Order: sequence, then structure tokens, then C-alpha cells
Amino acid sequence: MVLCMTTISVPVDTDKFIKLVDFLRSKGSDRDPVATISLAIDYWMDNADWKAEELLPEVFEIEKGYMWKEVFLPHGTSLRMRYKNQYHYAVVKADSFLYDGVDMSPAQFANTVTKSSRNAWRDLEVKRPQDRDWVPADKLRGESQKKQIDLDALFNN
Repeated sequence: MVLCMTTISVPVDTDKFIKLVDFLRSKGSDRDPVATISLAIDYWMDNADWKAEELLPEVFEIEKGYMWKEVFLPHGTSLRMRYKNQYHYAVVKADSFLYDGVDMSPAQFANTVTKSSRNAWRDLEVKRPQDRDWVPADKLRGESQKKQIDLDALFNN
């Protein structure tokens, strides 16, 4: 019984392919560069589980985020505050809340912008990666508290 192997063509950047050919030549290898690409795919898949964070960072970035009291802000969340007719923006990157590249809390963000003591829940708006529109932070907090009350009621009955 003869197995018939089918193939598909996958576009590879010409410069990258030429670099691979040059690399193989420089190592004295007579290996077929096309076969080497196939081996590289196998190697990548074999190592994806134990190097998952390195090889699949988008999966791990999704799980990262900043916990602001009872509200989880996933990686990629934007926050804004309007002060003196100007918007100021902060972002959640991995597990950090950043304003102008400085790691701080939402309260510190609001206080830094206004140079006074402010209520960040009242003053900030949030736009998570899944959101289409900006949402007041205090609305998110209320929704989170309601979900917690519903869960408590469900498990305590």
C-alpha cells in the first residue's frame, strides 16, 4: 500500500526563504529548504506546550489584566478621564495599569490628572477590548456587585 502525500503552498516571504537557504549552506547542510520549513512547523508545535507563553503570547495576554477592586479589566482595556475639556488616557497592559507609561492605580491616575483627590469610580470611563462604547467605571462596578450578589444567592440557597 502506497501512501499518497498531498501538499499545499504556503506563502513565505522571499527574503526569509533566501535567508533560510543561505543559513543551510553556511552550516554545510544539503537539506531541502522546503522540507526544513515543514520540520520547523513540527518543531514549533512540539514546543508550543512547554514554551506556550513565548510561542502563543496572544493566549496569555487575554488572561492577563488588572483587578480594580471587584472589577476585572482585561489586557488591552483603555480608560479615560475628561478634565478641563481634555481627555487623559490610561491603559491596562498585561497585569499593569499604566498612565504615561507609569504603573499606578486608577485612583492615582485620577488624582495625577487633576492634582487633587478624586473618586476614580465616578470620574473614569472604561473601554474593554470587547466593548464598543465607553462605559462609566461606576456602572461596571455596580454590574460586578450585582453579579456577586446573584452568585451568593445562587450558592446559598
